[in-house]
Amino acid sequence: MTLEQLKYLKAIVETGSFRAAAESVFRSQSSLSISIQKLEQELGITLFTRDNYRPELTDAGRSIYQKADALLEKSNEIVSLAHHLASGYESEVRLAISGIVPVEPIIGVLNQVSTLFPQTRIQMQIENLGGTMERLIDDDADIAISDAFDLAHNFESFALPPISFVTVVPSSSPWAAQADTICESDLGYETLIVVRDTSNHSPRISKGIYNDSPQWVVNDFATKQRIICSGKGWGRMPLHLVKNDIQDNRLTKLTSPDFKLLQAPIHLVRNKQRPVGPVEETLWTLLQNMTWPETNAL
Repeated sequence: MTLEQLKYLKAIVETGSFRAAAESVFRSQSSLSISIQKLEQELGITLFTRDNYRPELTDAGRSIYQKADALLEKSNEIVSLAHHLASGYESEVRLAISGIVPVEPIIGVLNQVSTLFPQTRIQMQIENLGGTMERLIDDDADIAISDAFDLAHNFESFALPPISFVTVVPSSSPWAAQADTICESDLGYETLIVVRDTSNHSPRISKGIYNDSPQWVVNDFATKQRIICSGKGWGRMPLHLVKNDIQDNRLTKLTSPDFKLLQAPIHLVRNKQRPVGPVEETLWTLLQNMTWPETNAL
């Protein structure tokens, strides 16, 4: 069985006759008929009934045609991918993203890249703290959007807008009424909700952690948000993640001098020692023009 025979089968079904099918694939009707007969003999089934004016698929032929159509589609995908790779385009680009940044603008950029390069697979990893840079250093990512970039690293970088952090408590907490006067020491016995660093072998980074506080450690900021909204604990959160919770009075932002608004620098980073393909270069350029939603105003 060959792909050519399956193409002939598909052509007969789509055109409705052996003659029209032969014309569509630029073959003689006799050679196409012989090819289908050989396919039937090889498979041991009859694909078409030939009693009527137009050939009709048998039940067995219909089942074979469905599989053949799917196989031909996969064949076309392989050919398209081969042309894509032969043109110098990457088969995959990998992006490591800090869990504190808004993903919506990034998704918009990735949609543009997918439209321009539909055959390139995009891998997106969400990491916390040192995890983004570790993915880049370990060559598990081509580009990182990181809040842990160190200028000492031998990487190319581009500064993106910073992310604002606020300290929040549940609005049901008694501390909510003291939001503008509360001291850090007042929360010493309250549970601090902490997002863990996702790095595996690099020195762990700690931000916004008070050593004397009891702690719950979670995997991501979405879980941290849900825990505090449920009435448990407190912690620093990216403002864009809790803005609606503050407006809807599920969370209260602490505004005393001990809990001022913080700005986390964000950098677009890649290894400048590595060759760069056209898809990655396009992604790099588009990410530089990305803007976050407004996060400073409430």
